[in-house]
Amino acid sequence: MLRPIDIQNKEFEKKIKGYSCDEVDDFLDVVIQDYELLFKENQSLRDKIGLLTETVDRYKQIEATMQKSIEMARMAAEDTKRNAEAEANAIINKAKLDASHLARQIDDEHMKRHREMLAVKQEIDQYKARVKTNCESVIKMLDNLD
Repeated sequence: MLRPIDIQNKEFEKKIKGYSCDEVDDFLDVVIQDYELLFKENQSLRDKIGLLTETVDRYKQIEATMQKSIEMARMAAEDTKRNAEAEANAIINKAKLDASHLARQIDDEHMKRHREMLAVKQEIDQYKARVKTNCESVIKMLDNLD
């Protein structure tokens, strides 16, 4: 790329009936000033583009890190949910098992009380039979006394 100094140092061959040297020099001075401004602005814009490119790259890295963090958080949430569901299922299964065990105990206790009741009923029946037999014996004895 042509630099402002290159324009400034450029010398042209002098010929007869050529352009006016003073006019050419004055025009080149204006061109050099404008070109120097454009050159500096171009360099400034290149620097700015470099800075913006670095910033964009840094933001892309931040975005990638955030995406990874979001993915890790999602996975952690899924793990937590799975663990909670597993724990809930374990609690439910234990509760069902405990309820089944308790129901069996209640049934066993009920059957024990039922057997005890039948035994007491049988004893009462036997007692009634003995009392009846005794009463009949007493009535026979009383009848025999006459």
